[in-house]
Amino acid sequence: MDARLLEKLNGFLSLQKKLRDATDPQQIGRILCTDSQSLLAFDACLFFSGSQLQLAAASNVSTVDPTSSEAQRWRGKIRRHFAEARKQPPLQVPLDTANDASSESASGDVDRTLVLLPLTKNNGDVLGCLALLRARLLTPQEQEIFREIGATLCHALLAQRGQKQGHWKRWFGRRPLIVAAAIAAFCVIPVRQSVLAPATLAAIEPRIVSARTDGVIRTIHIPANAAVRSGDPLFTLEDAEVLAEVDRVQQELALYSERLRMTRQYNFQQASAGHKLAEAETDLSIRTLELAFQQAQLDKTRVRAPATGVAIYTDRAEWIGRRVRAGEKVMEIVQPDARQIQIDLPTRDAIQLPQNARVMFYAESDPLAPIEGRLHYHSLLTSEGEQLPASYRLLAHIQQDRPQIQLNTRGHARVYGARVPLIYYLLRRPLASARRWVGI
Repeated sequence: MDARLLEKLNGFLSLQKKLRDATDPQQIGRILCTDSQSLLAFDACLFFSGSQLQLAAASNVSTVDPTSSEAQRWRGKIRRHFAEARKQPPLQVPLDTANDASSESASGDVDRTLVLLPLTKNNGDVLGCLALLRARLLTPQEQEIFREIGATLCHALLAQRGQKQGHWKRWFGRRPLIVAAAIAAFCVIPVRQSVLAPATLAAIEPRIVSARTDGVIRTIHIPANAAVRSGDPLFTLEDAEVLAEVDRVQQELALYSERLRMTRQYNFQQASAGHKLAEAETDLSIRTLELAFQQAQLDKTRVRAPATGVAIYTDRAEWIGRRVRAGEKVMEIVQPDARQIQIDLPTRDAIQLPQNARVMFYAESDPLAPIEGRLHYHSLLTSEGEQLPASYRLLAHIQQDRPQIQLNTRGHARVYGARVPLIYYLLRRPLASARRWVGI
């Protein structure tokens, strides 16, 4: 064998060994640009990495800056001819036509040849590009050597990627039973089921104050959220019509009392006038009853507090002058310290809840100060509001109250249920949706 050919073969095998021992793509590029000088005579060798063709290594240079002007100039040349080079690798382009004449003259690259060899995977993905700067064109034998060098470089780059991406795949592929057992054990880990639902900090058994008769509210005697005692006046309905009736009945009562007195005197003078005395007494009794009725009606227009507590209603201006019907709610009397968590749990989120389930209430006004409670009531009937879906009503006692959070504050409550396997916790909703969609 020719000594020169044997020397090139040894150099090629040495290059392959060094590429196999390289630890990263940058080291691969540096080895290739430096050690391939003995196989292909060139003035400069450049390695561009990735699909964006960033300069990663150059011959006789320890480190390169891909953002430098020189690197960007060569990158531009490579990108300009890269598509053509993929059709006919390696592509040899005279530098006097590869760029404008002025820039070539300034850099001293005139009358030299740029050789491009794209590096691609079997599926067409771009790994990079190898470029040579020579004084003459490659011979057919040198082109074949250049292709082999490019194939070796591709193999080394893919081996590096495989070491990073395929490590776990190989590990899992060799131990399928262990992996299956680990996944099964992970799926049956018991976790506590929970659900989030809208909630309100509500009063316990508030006393409803309603109108006792039909009428128009004339006066509200207390401001909103004021403390009241039992028997304090709360509001008064318009009573002018009732007062007129009381005044009329009182005058009639005086008139009929006088008539009774005169009838009794006349009865002493004439015995046949006895039936007139009975008639006068009857009329007086009717007027007396009518006066009691009107006074009762007058008393109904004045509403008083049924218990001691705090009177809650929306706004005084909203109620004054408003017509209300008998039994219509106007305000509530609540105890400030008697509060509970009222939860509206949508039926689609319903889960199995144990006795005294734990509840955490997060107020919208202070979400960082949760209130802890225990569930004590779960309705079996559902209610549906204008903006709420069909929901169950849940009530929870408060264990650790926070007085700074006001009554009737809205928020969300997290209700904790029983422990279930992790796989059921993760797939409960998807399974329910899939079942509804499939119709089984």
